[in-house]
Amino acid sequence: MRPLLFAACLALAACDTYHYVAGTLREDARKPALAVKHYEAFLASRPKDPRACEVRLRAADVYRTVFGRCEEARVHYEAAARDFPRQPVCLARAKNGLLLCPDYMPVEPGRTWVYVDSESGGRAMRQESEVAASSGVVTTGIFAGNNRILVKSERYEKADWAVWRIDKDGREPVLRYPYTEASNWTVKRGKSSVEYLVSDASATVKVKAGTFTGCVKMRERELRNKSSWKYDYYCPGVGRVKTSVGGPGYENPNTELLRFGKID
Repeated sequence: MRPLLFAACLALAACDTYHYVAGTLREDARKPALAVKHYEAFLASRPKDPRACEVRLRAADVYRTVFGRCEEARVHYEAAARDFPRQPVCLARAKNGLLLCPDYMPVEPGRTWVYVDSESGGRAMRQESEVAASSGVVTTGIFAGNNRILVKSERYEKADWAVWRIDKDGREPVLRYPYTEASNWTVKRGKSSVEYLVSDASATVKVKAGTFTGCVKMRERELRNKSSWKYDYYCPGVGRVKTSVGGPGYENPNTELLRFGKID
């Protein structure tokens, strides 16, 4: 190798290493904007470097957790999953990141939701749900007036590109990445086949708890039943905010979110 070319290669390698090290140091020093700048400079010149998957995930996590900017985070998570499919740890983290930004079903311990029937505003029916000590396990009490008539538990798991609901009847993906309009999948439920379909990938929903934007509106129906179905609205950072009953040419509200929060 000619001396000048050799020197240029050394300089380029040193520059790449500098951006890698500088990014981690800036991140540790809680200077996220500078960290991302160095990470993206590294990725621009070395996108297939063995360290690139880690850098992609670091940049994505900063965009997600510090800035709340899912569009930029999604670019890095998708690139990590696409470019490094044979790195199982990297791939799993990238998939999980895509399901967290936006997070349409947050289920960390302490989350609470109260739902009421839309017609009476809770006088006829109320649901109180909470994620207790076990992350992902949602316990729901259903009330008729002041009388609790039922308690049920279900678990939510984010894995394999989907948000799974797991209860005594089985395991179903209630949301699946990517959340594009008209995306659909079918599951078996007993002897029936049930179709999930993304009816709207960016819905605005107004309920008693407030107005929410950027929500995913999911249609759920048995394939043998063409006359009626159910809609669930999932909103970023909140979870399900509304359920309605629909059919050809109509949609009627059923239950809606009254309030939500998080117990420390």
